[in-house]
Amino acid sequence: MKILIVDEIGFIRQSLNQKLSRHNFETVSAESGEEALAILKTDFSVDAVLTSLFLPSMNAIDLYKAASKIERFNDEGIIPPLNFFLMVTREHGTSSPRMKEMTRDALAIGFKDLLIKPIDTELLVNKLRGSVRSSEPSPEIAAPEPVIAASTTEETRQSTQRIDGLAVMQNSLHALKKEMCESIDILLEEVNRKVSK
Repeated sequence: MKILIVDEIGFIRQSLNQKLSRHNFETVSAESGEEALAILKTDFSVDAVLTSLFLPSMNAIDLYKAASKIERFNDEGIIPPLNFFLMVTREHGTSSPRMKEMTRDALAIGFKDLLIKPIDTELLVNKLRGSVRSSEPSPEIAAPEPVIAASTTEETRQSTQRIDGLAVMQNSLHALKKEMCESIDILLEEVNRKVSK
């Protein structure tokens, strides 16, 4: 599976590239929306796009809309649409009403999911692998339509939203803890190298 990483910050691109490579993903990266579009117009082997909300000269929503207009073909015919994942910092996702609105708009137009930076590697890998499975055609089996009371459906939806919110928060805290531990390990290694010299 090939992933396009789009972020203007080189460290983030490099970090995600390393994390995904360890899990046998092929990656390509871009620091702007224009660079990402150029890649998507020529490299039809890209399966998913991880993009930051804000990019130089365009945002992730503009990138999604422009990318969806690209006709993707290979020898077997039309290639399924790309899976887009939105990356935001906790500040972007919760700060201003405009940021919240942009995040909701992105999910409404077709982004697969929202990922909070720093991104937990296991969570990211599971979401990417799950997106491939969900986009593969499945045999059509006629299932009976469930009959559910409207109030039960609304209660279920509200409970699901609360659980999803808690899961996002838990995953963000887990990822932050992991990133901090990795940073501390790197600093300790540098200190040990300097002390041993």
